[in-house]
Amino acid sequence: MSAFRRRLARRLSMALLVTGGLVYASWVLQFVLPVHIDPVTSFISELSAVGQPFRRVFRTLDLIGGALLLVGGATAWWQSRRWPGVWAPLVVLGVCIVLEALLPLDASFTDDLPDPGTGSWWARITEPHGVISFVETNAFLVLLVTCSLALRRIDAPLLRRRALATVGVLAALSGLVDAALTAALLVNGDAVGLGLVQRLGVTLTATWLALAPTWLLWVTLHRRRHGEAASPAASDAGSQAPPSDQRRKAS
Repeated sequence: MSAFRRRLARRLSMALLVTGGLVYASWVLQFVLPVHIDPVTSFISELSAVGQPFRRVFRTLDLIGGALLLVGGATAWWQSRRWPGVWAPLVVLGVCIVLEALLPLDASFTDDLPDPGTGSWWARITEPHGVISFVETNAFLVLLVTCSLALRRIDAPLLRRRALATVGVLAALSGLVDAALTAALLVNGDAVGLGLVQRLGVTLTATWLALAPTWLLWVTLHRRRHGEAASPAASDAGSQAPPSDQRRKAS
């Protein structure tokens, strides 16, 4: 592959990762579209639920975002030839986002809750959308750990690593709080604050997805490119003896 094609492929992969990460936070369109869902108490997935007026908009954006992360992770894996523990969970994450869009909630979740204590809430969390969301969350946690370790291994700048780690940890903590509030919602029927926590967590996750994997790919390919450029120069320099050495050998 020519140098131009390598640069083009590298930039394309990074563009896919950045765009896919940003599109993951498509819920912000809730503020500009006449969506009748309370952002304080509702799940983000309810924006795509059956019966919602703009469900096709949010499903389409989820499909696009998931596909971008899937393809971006796959091409990054192919280009870098390193960090399979990073790119594999990123691909899984992209697949989960696509499946979530294809298998939306049947109805507005928080507006049609089962009666607390009846046990019917178990059917809610074991439906396909809930199972996929569980896999998606775990894929992100694995990705967070492996990508952070990879950035540390390549000795990326400390301040940037700490900033990204902070964003990622806050996103993970938001996910744990979200899970606890979801359990409380299903058992007790109380959803106050759940929507805010989930939207904060998704926004932090989208920010991290747009920055961390992209940075890992850029640093990996940048150092490899400069290393390959330096190797021929070093070998040429070693093969040519200084003029003073040549004169001493001749004498």
